[in-house]
Amino acid sequence: MLILVSPTKTMRTDGKRRPTGLPALCTHSEKILEELKKLNKQEIQNLMKVNEKIAKENKERFQHIKFDEHGTCALETYDGLQFKSIQLEELDEEAWDYLQTHMRILSGLYGAVRPLDAIYPYRLEMQAKLSVDGSKNLYTYWHDAIANHCLDVCKDDDTPVLLSVASKEYEKAIQPYVPKEKFIQLVFKIEKQGKLKVESTQAKMARGAMIAFLAKSKAQTLDDVKKFDTDGYAYEEELSDETSLVFVKRG
Repeated sequence: MLILVSPTKTMRTDGKRRPTGLPALCTHSEKILEELKKLNKQEIQNLMKVNEKIAKENKERFQHIKFDEHGTCALETYDGLQFKSIQLEELDEEAWDYLQTHMRILSGLYGAVRPLDAIYPYRLEMQAKLSVDGSKNLYTYWHDAIANHCLDVCKDDDTPVLLSVASKEYEKAIQPYVPKEKFIQLVFKIEKQGKLKVESTQAKMARGAMIAFLAKSKAQTLDDVKKFDTDGYAYEEELSDETSLVFVKRG
């Protein structure tokens, strides 16, 4: 079982852990970086749909990215609400080991990243229309490379499935190349005024809490996943099916 997670736009470099390796798909990443380094500030603005300040920051970042172990530990580098909700300070070494084996952070630049891989701060969404090797965007450039890597990682597990807490943007880079029965989405809903809704902020926090729960409980099967009960969430079988597990926070 391999947990798939979206990256974040915000990043930090003050982590405490030393990286232990490099992302597995670096040879693909090198070609992307070559193209990014060619862009001027205005082209970065247009590509990312960001302001001048962010474009300037990322132009400088692209010039300094390397593929070595002098970067920062990936799980400590991504800094969005989802990652904050994992509460890394509460994870012991066994939980870190679990995540290193059972979790991959999806990335427009790096493809699939282990928690202890060395990365450098960057910004590049998977949906960016960057042409690499003649491709029209990153989806066509990556094609099935990320999916095949992830399937290969978990092929010998007792439960050889991809467990997604990623956003639609990143699932799109994986799902078309994976057998339907091997791709399981985790959905988090809250009850408001008698109706069930997926709310972005609540969902991000729940995804982080789920990652922490799986790491601490050393989950190996879908039945283990269904035991998630953090922050009032509970698995609801009647709302779930073969390709999605739904968790609801009621009241």
